[in-house]
Amino acid sequence: MRIVGRFLRNRDGNVAVIVAFLILPMLVLAGGATDIARFEAHRAQLQDGVDRAVLAAASLQQTVPVETTVADYLKTLSFVDDVDLDYDYTTGLNARTIKVTASYVMPTGFLPLIGINELNVVVAATAQEKRSNIEMSLMLDFSGSMAGSKYTSLKSAATQFVNTMITPQTSSFTSLNIVPYAGQVSVGQTIFDAMHGARSHYNSSCFLLSRPDYGAGLINLAGRAQVPHFTRWNGSDEKPTLPANMNPGWCPSDNTAITFMSNNRTDLVNKIAGYQMYDGTGTAIAMNWGLMLLDPALRPLIMQAVAHGMVPAAFAGRPADFHSANTLKVLILMTDGAITEQFTAKDPSKDVRTGANWKLLRDTTYNTDQTTTETKKHFNTVCAAAKTHGVMVFTIGFQLSDSDANQLAMKNELRNCASSASHYYDVQGLNIAAAFSAIATTIQKVKLTQ
Repeated sequence: MRIVGRFLRNRDGNVAVIVAFLILPMLVLAGGATDIARFEAHRAQLQDGVDRAVLAAASLQQTVPVETTVADYLKTLSFVDDVDLDYDYTTGLNARTIKVTASYVMPTGFLPLIGINELNVVVAATAQEKRSNIEMSLMLDFSGSMAGSKYTSLKSAATQFVNTMITPQTSSFTSLNIVPYAGQVSVGQTIFDAMHGARSHYNSSCFLLSRPDYGAGLINLAGRAQVPHFTRWNGSDEKPTLPANMNPGWCPSDNTAITFMSNNRTDLVNKIAGYQMYDGTGTAIAMNWGLMLLDPALRPLIMQAVAHGMVPAAFAGRPADFHSANTLKVLILMTDGAITEQFTAKDPSKDVRTGANWKLLRDTTYNTDQTTTETKKHFNTVCAAAKTHGVMVFTIGFQLSDSDANQLAMKNELRNCASSASHYYDVQGLNIAAAFSAIATTIQKVKLTQ
């Protein structure tokens, strides 16, 4: 009994026994931590590789197959041969959506001690690049007040804008209408006749718009009267001689007519180079035409234009619906002066010229068809309609003076017309190109985020 008692009281070797019991849990904890660290390192490497791979594969400029692109980005992984990849993607002309799920079974080194022989590393990434279709109308003031350096600066800036917005990479989804204007807007002889206007002469091709037409969408112009061939100020006692590149007419001739839905950069630039200045400032009319050219109701006419080779076949379904999730519609207006009244000849059948010299239409020979108050109201109506339809509106005031009451008022009109204060550009020098460049940058940023 004494021996048994001494044995029970003897504590020699207890630590060794305890260590023997704890060594396995300690090994599992320490070794397991190593396995977990390896797992996290492999997961991070795999996730990083997949993230970069899907971003590259989703690029609209990508010409390599998705599988090849992803494999190329993962080839540097030491365990790439054991990675399983699952692909889910859709690709199209204007959008690419790529989803890749990668899985890797990582053998463990210490966790098998507790029955965990492997850890499943699973990562996924999705990337999408989507380019919105862009439909733009660019309204350019070519009234007589643009003579001189403003005329050349505008042409240069508009050309630069076209070269920025219409490129080999963007031409498939970007269409541009250019609406040069003076007192009126010419649609050109072909379109005037295609819309069945009531033609009374062949000097120019402007429709006579009525008061309810503004902001009302695409109007039925069949049988609509033609603007007579006349001038209000040019060649008169007020303007006895005309500056270079200036023509007398209130309605521009075909050399300064609308260019419809084009993505041909060379043609657009050549059209801009040929624009001339004319009489009057019909900004409300220009805005109304700019908006009508974005109206989905125009599609049947565009289909006819496509059939006759006047519009690219890719644009046969344009204009898109207003508020279309895949289309950005933009109006850009540039003017250097206040909106004028709208005049018309009292007797359109009479020739208002004497020989080669245009004469001032005095009170006995012309009517004030719409007063300045009315034309401003029409302008505001079109601006409001555009914004209601979700159209982005940019306006540029070119050398408008704060000291001139009419021009100061026009600044406010332009600022209120724009989508926001930041969409209005007040250009005081000749560097109008900076305004067009800023607008192009804004459009491109919006397109990429849609």
